[in-house]
Amino acid sequence: MIQMSEFQKQRAMKAIELIKEDEVDALILFPGANIAYFTGFNIGLSERLAAALIPADGAPIFIVNELEAELRGQKPWFTETAVWHEHEDPVKLLADTITDRGLASATIGIPEEAPWGWVNRLKRLLPDVTFTDVSKQLGYVRMIKTERELNWHRKACVITDKAMEEGFQQLHTGMTEKELRSVITAEMNSLGAGETFCDVNFAEKAALPHGETSDRELKPCDGVLVDMGCTVHGYWSDLTRTIFYGEPSDRQREIHSIVLEANRAAFAAIKPGTTCESVDMAARKVIEDAGYGEYFIHRLGHGIGLQIHEHPYMVKNNKQKLEPGMVFSNEPGIYIVGELGVRIEDTVVCTPEGAESLTKMKRGISVYPVKD
Repeated sequence: MIQMSEFQKQRAMKAIELIKEDEVDALILFPGANIAYFTGFNIGLSERLAAALIPADGAPIFIVNELEAELRGQKPWFTETAVWHEHEDPVKLLADTITDRGLASATIGIPEEAPWGWVNRLKRLLPDVTFTDVSKQLGYVRMIKTERELNWHRKACVITDKAMEEGFQQLHTGMTEKELRSVITAEMNSLGAGETFCDVNFAEKAALPHGETSDRELKPCDGVLVDMGCTVHGYWSDLTRTIFYGEPSDRQREIHSIVLEANRAAFAAIKPGTTCESVDMAARKVIEDAGYGEYFIHRLGHGIGLQIHEHPYMVKNNKQKLEPGMVFSNEPGIYIVGELGVRIEDTVVCTPEGAESLTKMKRGISVYPVKD
């Protein structure tokens, strides 16, 4: 089995191959998902500068505060460091390191999340350097998941499925959105999840795609929308179901059936070579043909990996072609403000044969009994 440091080195070398094709001479990664993925040094953004400088040709190096000189005890695939002290200027040290590596007139790639303040100062200190956005190249490498990464996604999805069902089994009249969220979150944690999120909205609040989980109490005949996910080894799951507490109305059944059909249409459209926008349109056409197009107010889906939202995006005008190993959400919805909202979301992966849903929870209409 490939060790993680070797896996990260292989990913970094793939990224370097891509940026060299565009005549980029080096890569700078700042704290966040990219530095963790491509180096193995997992560090979050703070006021203290940390960066990885990876030349296309030459030795890579971390620029870190003395607090991080031991790289947090982690084992990235390279360990050379340039260390700055609290009274020193870390941006100048980064600029000097770039110069020492013979890159003072180079083209250097940075991702879109690079902190503007640090980059702006680098530009002033290195007027002959050309900085360019390499988010597309980095995103492409991260989009294509290995079997090891897919297995972590699968495990996260198993936890999510089980935790959601446990939460729904505990529904009772008077239960608040916050209480349901607590039940589900506790279950994810008990099953071994890393990070978690869980958003809960009852009845008309489900029409707010990013509605705040509140003290709203559950009542008979309410729809219940839960959007949730967790990580295993940093890799996310993402699952949404809309179920009914007590017998749903004909209107609720109608909207749910349309969204389910859209979800299944998108799933059927997923295969290698299909564009992201084509998958979006497969779902959107179902909802538009049913007369509810104006109520489907977001893209069909987003990539999922070390970040809950990353490339590729299932949205109009995205000509990116699907490839085996790409993981993303399939989440059509109808949101009628003041009345109801329904979304059905799965985490899916493009395979050589088509699509595989990593989330398995029942998609058809589900009615849970009213309990006092």
